[in-house]
Amino acid sequence: MVKTQKKPNVILMVIDTVRPDHLSCYGYPRKTSPNVDKLAKKGVLFENAFATAEWTPPSHASIFTGKYPSYHKTMGRQISLHQENITLAEILNWNGYQTFGVSSNGLLDMMTGFNKGFQRYFNLEVPYRSFRFFKQSPKDVVRTLIRGPDWFSYRNIEKIKNLLNEPNKKQPFFLFTNLLSCHAPYDPPRPYKIRFCNSLHEPKLYLTELLLTKLYGHTGEKMRNNGLDARRLNLLASDDGQYYFMANEFQPSEEEWEIVKSWYDGAISYTDYRIGELIDFLSDNEIFEDTLLIILSDHGENFGEHGLASHQFCLYDSMIHVPLIMVYPDIIPKGKRISNLASLIDVFPTILGILNIKGFRDKIQGKSLLPFKDQKVHDFVCAECGETLRNPPEEFKRILPKLEQIDEAAKCIRTASNKYILYQDGKEELYNIQKDPLEEVNIARENPGKVDHLRKLLENTLDISYFGPIRPPKESEEIKIRLRALGYI
Repeated sequence: MVKTQKKPNVILMVIDTVRPDHLSCYGYPRKTSPNVDKLAKKGVLFENAFATAEWTPPSHASIFTGKYPSYHKTMGRQISLHQENITLAEILNWNGYQTFGVSSNGLLDMMTGFNKGFQRYFNLEVPYRSFRFFKQSPKDVVRTLIRGPDWFSYRNIEKIKNLLNEPNKKQPFFLFTNLLSCHAPYDPPRPYKIRFCNSLHEPKLYLTELLLTKLYGHTGEKMRNNGLDARRLNLLASDDGQYYFMANEFQPSEEEWEIVKSWYDGAISYTDYRIGELIDFLSDNEIFEDTLLIILSDHGENFGEHGLASHQFCLYDSMIHVPLIMVYPDIIPKGKRISNLASLIDVFPTILGILNIKGFRDKIQGKSLLPFKDQKVHDFVCAECGETLRNPPEEFKRILPKLEQIDEAAKCIRTASNKYILYQDGKEELYNIQKDPLEEVNIARENPGKVDHLRKLLENTLDISYFGPIRPPKESEEIKIRLRALGYI
């Protein structure tokens, strides 16, 4: 399958927290992703790809190992990658690849073991929420104060360009990057935040917003509709506000949800712009034609579905249905859309198949998606989640009992037509996906035969007894700070 005598480069790009139904190439009416759309036309788009977990650490561990969470053991409150796992980066390193990792997500770094197999790994930490903001270059400080915090994707792409400009051109490279700009609080640079939102005016300078927030407790946003409150909107777009919503302490209107979703769409549009910059760089430097490019997300996001927000506490399709696009000129067919089921554990063996690397099939649970035709690879795919709540800051302890009620460990199996969810306490849910795509009507009691069949398949595929460590592992203060910075309590 290799195009030339030289092995192709591999770029694995994870756009954190992106639902496929908010990308225009997946049918979304807003044109949020023109650059990703162009890439999809150059390669294969999987319409029904699914993550193995509901949040970043276990999902990335599955991508890196080709295993479900109960086998790689990154699950629940265990956020580190167990070092006995063989990673994709290790295998490519052993096969002559330079291996680079570039991430802004503080949960994916050396402290949690996700750098395993990478010769060079860069975690570009969050600068503007701390004193690190002023350690940036003067140019970056000015850019942020004028336009807003675009460092999540901007800094990643600039670091990638610098890495790929370095002199060793003979050796192929494997590059992993996580782009975090679509993660709450949905606050992309100014032009993108208002791109799909006609309900408010905002300060011209981000510095103005920062000062107003500190001095007066509000952002200075002026609503065109006097019935809307800018402070409520900013709360709803934040991690803290979403926890209050899930605890029934905050009841946003449908209109408020729509505005917050428009900000999320703006963040996707901004990230897409940065992806376009990288593709132009790869093309200008004659790298793109010799590169296998894989774009995916690690999980989705809830916007009020099932009374949930953010990306914890469930395995519904709003959380585990993810985009997956693969491009490799002249090898992967152009403009192909595949509707059959795929899982993120399939990325690992698919890359090895394209590179013709053998000998590791018994180490992984995923299946190769080659030869990118309409063949059925899976009859079903699975996903898992453990309890994730930790000891929260003082301001959240009042609502913790309410959140604990929805912090349920679970496992699910998803076929083309049905979803079965088994909770740790034995509760069961069954949904007819074709008739009930929003998973609103639990039909488990009416279909005991279907439930028994799917439960047996689930038990034969996953470690049905493992939902994460019994005792939460000890976490360093630095890990706790990073979890809190990303909105996990």
